[in-house]
Amino acid sequence: MFRAPRPVALAALATSAILALTACASGEDPEAETGSSPSSSEPTPSSPGSSGPATVDPTGPALTESPAEDGAAPVDPEDYDEVVAAAVADLATTRDVAEDEVTVLADAAVQWRNGALGCPEAGQFYTEAITPGRRVILEVDGEQYAYHGAETGPVTYCASPEEPATE
Repeated sequence: MFRAPRPVALAALATSAILALTACASGEDPEAETGSSPSSSEPTPSSPGSSGPATVDPTGPALTESPAEDGAAPVDPEDYDEVVAAAVADLATTRDVAEDEVTVLADAAVQWRNGALGCPEAGQFYTEAITPGRRVILEVDGEQYAYHGAETGPVTYCASPEEPATE
């Protein structure tokens, strides 16, 4: 005979699912909990607002096209909000340069294809829905770095960025 699930069990299941999705969407590094460390000898950018570092591969592929190449000027440092300022500070610390050596090429509201926010990690599951977000592209010494996030809250470094669904 079929028994309907108890409301308490359903609430516990729903809470667990929400917590899991929140951790995935926040950009937290699941390897940080397992003790794994990045293989790169370079420093790694910390994820503003998260507990674990994100891996940076300064020799890895740069973004294929500069968002500022379409004639738009880089973002003026006086126009940074706290989210962009935190990303600039993170990259400056990671690359061991002064903050004024970091150029903000783009800071745009975007629509991500899913809850991975344009930065999926292998073995993780994400909400499959268009998700409002933000993409910040920074540059140091000719190399570009992507920071992705949700519509509100911090942005985190993304070593293998995907393009948004729309900008």
